[in-house]
Amino acid sequence: MDWLRKNRKFIIIVLGCLLLLMLIHYYPILMQRDEEEDYFQQDDLFAGGSGEETSVDGTGVEEELQDTLLLVDVKGAVKNPGVYEAREGDRVNDMIEKAGGMVEKGEKNAVNFAMKVTDEMIIYVPYIGEEETAVINETGNQTSLSSDEGLINLNKASETELLQLPGVGPSKAAAIIEYREQNGGFSSKEDVKKISGIGEKTYEKLEALITIK
Repeated sequence: MDWLRKNRKFIIIVLGCLLLLMLIHYYPILMQRDEEEDYFQQDDLFAGGSGEETSVDGTGVEEELQDTLLLVDVKGAVKNPGVYEAREGDRVNDMIEKAGGMVEKGEKNAVNFAMKVTDEMIIYVPYIGEEETAVINETGNQTSLSSDEGLINLNKASETELLQLPGVGPSKAAAIIEYREQNGGFSSKEDVKKISGIGEKTYEKLEALITIK
């Protein structure tokens, strides 16, 4: 113990020299290791750039999904007629469900529930007793087996038949009959807009369901 006390300064100097030598020896190794870590971090940064590209691609997918959003007009014997949003792959049955489902007087046998919907498609669910006029595509051509006999003839239809049209109540049906009697009939389908209470929106619902021939 006395020796340690007497030589304490010498021991501290020796230990300090040893520590310095160790630092000099291992410093290049530590620097090399730091450089390697920086290198790999840069690689990770570039990899992160790829991740950003993936994120951008993800945004593109989302935009693509938005682009595939369809609008379908559901009319006729459904609880809530109107325009509904659809996605690629949706079926006629899906759109009828969105419209609240069919009413009791709806003719189920006239509808192809499995048909895939398209943008701007009109789905008309006929009432029991009507000719088959179920699904009409965006060009106005009926995609179900039907003919003009399945449409409501504004120049010939009775009040009961006119009441089957969406947005047409007793007063409008009576006004339609009165108009054709006073004017010798409708010369075009658009003439129905001359009836009080039938504007552009109502006509859009009626256009595919009426005829004047």
